[in-house]
Amino acid sequence: MQSVLEILGKCEQYFAKKGVPSPKLDAQLLLAKAVGCKRLELFLRFDMPLGEDVLATFRDFARRRAKREPLQHILGDADFFGINLKCDCRALVPRHETEELCQNVADLLFPDASRCIDILDLGTGSGAIALGLAARYANARVTGVDISADALALARENLEICAAGGSLANGLSGRVNFLESNWFSNIEGSFDLIAANPPYLTEDEFESAQPEVKNFDPHGALVSGQDGLCDLRKILSQAPAFLKNGGKIICECGLGQPKILAEEFSGSYSRAETLPDFSHRERFVIFEK
Repeated sequence: MQSVLEILGKCEQYFAKKGVPSPKLDAQLLLAKAVGCKRLELFLRFDMPLGEDVLATFRDFARRRAKREPLQHILGDADFFGINLKCDCRALVPRHETEELCQNVADLLFPDASRCIDILDLGTGSGAIALGLAARYANARVTGVDISADALALARENLEICAAGGSLANGLSGRVNFLESNWFSNIEGSFDLIAANPPYLTEDEFESAQPEVKNFDPHGALVSGQDGLCDLRKILSQAPAFLKNGGKIICECGLGQPKILAEEFSGSYSRAETLPDFSHRERFVIFEK
């Protein structure tokens, strides 16, 4: 029988040859999944021999990852802004940049976590932003919308999972609603906050993306016209009608887009601001009504 350490070493080399971006970490996470333990627990089991049933499961995981299937699809979930979300091909895998969007809301836009606010999440996908912010703001009412019925089904599954999640639940099932809408087409009422992570890639950017994105993420959740700005322009042109006075909208954008949008829509709002992501690239645009 081969030990944990031997299998990890072989898998890391295999992943590196296949171009997997984080071969060592991915090998550890997938083996921990196959064994049924936490990743750090593997370090206490380096000499443990692995049975054929565990190896068979792990080999399947490794083959899938070598074909560049997203790690989160194989693991089945991902952590996002303090919650755990089910992940599969029905919606985008939650990104770090989108988690930063939620953090900007919490740190800069609505630092009082007890505040009662109405939130609209446009293009909710897996429900990441809607559920992350609903867990953060115990008195928030959140509506998440998407044009994709498959994405909404996943979002509702994640709502059920999060609502059963103990201290983080905060009555989520009674405060979060998901519905089908092409941006604002089925929306009524007004909101304190609109958050959006819409498609913002060009077709050329999509074609040059990593296989995990190009081959497994929904095309419609990524690409938006010739310059990547088609959906962002639709959202920002219509949003003022759905914002309360003093309400804010924050959008995740592609590189170079926040400045363009801030200048283009400055006359439609009382205030415009751009914010960088953790890599110091302009990533977010914020407007206030």
